[in-house]
Amino acid sequence: MPIKYRLVLRKDMTKGAAAGSKLYYAVNKSTGTCDFEELCDQIADRSTASRGDVQVVVDGLLYILKQRLQKGETVQLGDLGHFQAVIGSKGTKLESDFNASLIKRPRIVFRPSVTLKSVTGLAKFEKIVPDAPAPGGGDSESPDEI
Repeated sequence: MPIKYRLVLRKDMTKGAAAGSKLYYAVNKSTGTCDFEELCDQIADRSTASRGDVQVVVDGLLYILKQRLQKGETVQLGDLGHFQAVIGSKGTKLESDFNASLIKRPRIVFRPSVTLKSVTGLAKFEKIVPDAPAPGGGDSESPDEI
């Protein structure tokens, strides 16, 4: 199934672009959401585990992920990829001027494995064509219609 996209007009961010110039860029459009229950059902259908078993395992994974990431560890999940807490900070000219208050709040980063990344190489794309409004139609609220 192709990844659907639409075009949006945005400021030209290329180096040396003229002030005020704009370009069209592709923005992907989600075709839906697979919620947690549906995900657990699909995993259960592919294994001997029940939906409840899958939910318990995923809940356990979340619990362990939180513990390990708070310790500063990277959590490797096989062919899925790995999770890691990363930080950034404001800089100082002198090392002696630096203190922990300059560190920004950590964020969690997921890095997919080579196996998971390979899906992107197979991607196909489909442009979404916006519906054109009917000529002379529409739901305007002009004073003549109220």
